[in-house]
Amino acid sequence: MAAEQYGSLPFREQIEAFRERVPIPTRAWTDVYGRENDQAFAVAGANRQSIVEDFAEAVDRAISEGRTLAQFRDEFDTIVARHGWAYNGSRGWRSRVIYDTNLRQSYAAGREAQIADPELRRARPYGLYRHGGSRDPRPHHLAKDGWVVPLDDPWWDVWTPQNGWGCSCKKFTLSEDDVERLGLEVRRDPPPIEYEERVVGANGPSPRRVRVPVGIDPGFEHRPGAARLRGITPRRLETPPPAARQAPDRPAPDMPPPARPAPRAPEADGPDAEVAAFLARFGAEDNRAAFHPDPLGEVLPISRQLFGDEATPRLGALAGSLHLLGEALEAPDEIWTALVYHQEAERWLLRRRYLAWLADDQDERAVLFEWGRAGWAASVVTGDSERLEEWRRGVRLYRRGEEEE
Repeated sequence: MAAEQYGSLPFREQIEAFRERVPIPTRAWTDVYGRENDQAFAVAGANRQSIVEDFAEAVDRAISEGRTLAQFRDEFDTIVARHGWAYNGSRGWRSRVIYDTNLRQSYAAGREAQIADPELRRARPYGLYRHGGSRDPRPHHLAKDGWVVPLDDPWWDVWTPQNGWGCSCKKFTLSEDDVERLGLEVRRDPPPIEYEERVVGANGPSPRRVRVPVGIDPGFEHRPGAARLRGITPRRLETPPPAARQAPDRPAPDMPPPARPAPRAPEADGPDAEVAAFLARFGAEDNRAAFHPDPLGEVLPISRQLFGDEATPRLGALAGSLHLLGEALEAPDEIWTALVYHQEAERWLLRRRYLAWLADDQDERAVLFEWGRAGWAASVVTGDSERLEEWRRGVRLYRRGEEEE
């Protein structure tokens, strides 16, 4: 059957998408809901860490080694016997749900990671929705067969498959030539999405009321992998890390470039508005992340998570300066990188520094946006030559203007 072969051609992004998920015990499928499944791996009712970890390893093997449903069922039986796990439903149904849902969702998340590539989006800017061809089709899914919608339309945040239990609908990318050759019509303004409120898990230990689009099963009302982007957005460090051992530690061979005019600050009333203006600059929104390619093609995830989980972001000393940080990220004068030794972790971490020199009617300012997996930090200084020398050490990857020489 098609579902049994779904993982027979694994690819790197699919494997990475699954391995970023952390096993977590649950009592019911509603404990980990919707986009939370991008970062957590759960098996409904598997309430011990050891059981969930064993299932995660079995699914990982199914994905990375292309194992069939029959092979997964052998491991399913072993895990159930080892832990004495009593589960709801039949063996055939339960094992298929675990196998099929995780393989399809990780496949979709991996494809979304590929589709997020800026060059691919420029070459193939449209998405095509194709119904899976099931014998008992969902009317709302079948009605969208053949729809072509721009990839950057929020419609795809909701309707990117999988859109329900057992859903086999697909999303393909198309170029302008593909659209013309196939005689398709681009829906640049798809109809508004209709929502309804439903109670899920009413008979279980974790019922919840959810708002879902009509035609999509609860728990599937999100783009697979979308939360991964928010999850890999580094947290903010309150201050730039203190001077530490770094390698390489070569100083800059020349003077900083002359300051250029600073962008005008947006008319933003308060931290929420200032953060919104910063996100909008990169095509992101409060609940919608974006990928930003820097001048060298390094792709940075930009989302609201940069500024923490609090309802109101705490900007501290950066208040009033986010437009300068945005300029340093979007149009840096220099990009530096170095390995910095992290004392607590006792290992080397890669840091990437975006620098800009900006001037307004009052001052010239040096702007730093430092990026790394451990977190990000930023600083805006005036006339602090010692700090500038700290920033301009390591390997300079880019200097504005040199790419044109």
